[in-house]
Amino acid sequence: MNRILLAIIISLAAGFAAGAWSAKATSPSETQGDAADSVGAFNTAAPLEERIAALERAVSGERDARLVLEEQLHGLYAELERFDSPEMTELLRTLAENSQAREQARIQQAGRRDRGARMRDRSELRIGQLVAGGFTEDRARQILEFEDETRMAALQAEYEAQRNGETFNRWEWASNYQANLRERLGDAEFEKYLTAQGGQASVTVREVIGSSPANRAGLRPGDQILSYDGKRVFGMNDLRSMAFSGDPGEDVIVDIERNGQRMQLVLPRGPLGITGSGGGIGVRSPFGG
Repeated sequence: MNRILLAIIISLAAGFAAGAWSAKATSPSETQGDAADSVGAFNTAAPLEERIAALERAVSGERDARLVLEEQLHGLYAELERFDSPEMTELLRTLAENSQAREQARIQQAGRRDRGARMRDRSELRIGQLVAGGFTEDRARQILEFEDETRMAALQAEYEAQRNGETFNRWEWASNYQANLRERLGDAEFEKYLTAQGGQASVTVREVIGSSPANRAGLRPGDQILSYDGKRVFGMNDLRSMAFSGDPGEDVIVDIERNGQRMQLVLPRGPLGITGSGGGIGVRSPFGG
């Protein structure tokens, strides 16, 4: 609004300047007449009647100029009042709000397009990882479909539990997510699936508890547990499930790798007494909405 008022004032000022220039740009005879009048008005040697007539003409010209100026000022005040009116203020506010709303809608639409593109790019990236890991493109897409089916199974189970008033253990389902994929793929493909995405296809021992079966058997931090009782181990969930099943206390062969060397240890079935990590698959959470 300040810019509009400034433009009006500049326009009127230009009009004043143009009017003044026009008044100056009269014919030579008029200029000479004005000069004569001015001289006559202040020439004490001129007759009194001439001096009075010259003075009256000067006063009349001054009055006409003042009337023109007052008329221009009244026009300026009218313009200022029109732009300061509540109606004009409301119009400008509405125009600003509409412009802001259009810009926000444009940004939101661009954001939706960007999110869709990112999701497509993410899927293509995962397919590329699996292909680089030794899968065919068709098999990679099929594996992604397996993931989606497993996720939907988790959502459906949670939905049905809530409808039936039952307790739903999300952590248990999340731990079973990897087991379900492993069952669909088989051990050989599942190991390739993990390594293709930068995951670990074994359990890395981080801590061995003193006086534990693992400690007595010679297991050390940094060892890689590859299998338990002849079954591949891909993560701590696998190892815990295998160790807690079967006959308690029976001897079990555990295949490990230490500093690049394969070896076997014998432990009793049951809690090993270690902490470890492994089996991370880096896929989306099985839960959503």
